Amino acid sequence: MEPFDFGANLCTLRKQRKMSQQQLADLLHITDGMVSKYETNFSEPPYETLRSIASIFNVSMDDLCGMKRQGTVSTHGLSESQTETLKALIEAYRLKNTQTGKALTEGQFAILGRIVAELLK
Repeated sequence: MEPFDFGANLCTLRKQRKMSQQQLADLLHITDGMVSKYETNFSEPPYETLRSIASIFNVSMDDLCGMKRQGTVSTHGLSESQTETLKALIEAYRLKNTQTGKALTEGQFAILGRIVAELLK
């Protein structure tokens, strides 16, 4: 197994989003010099900064740190109501695999109603 290069991964994520080191630094409330240190592996970010980076780039901590990708959805910037609606939608998709028919259940209609209400706000 090859050693994981956190700095290269961070740099790739940042560049894929067409974000400058300064823009990322501003979101993390650190200096652009510190972002540079992270990208060159001169310094390692603390846990809370790792969590923030994962949220900003909508990746899992596992993916950010080179572990097997688990798949995540970031709720960064969403209201509590929007977050709960998203969780309900994910659960509805999980339940879909147990359904035999194509018709939506009453619960799935309710979730769709919540989504429409959020979009109309």
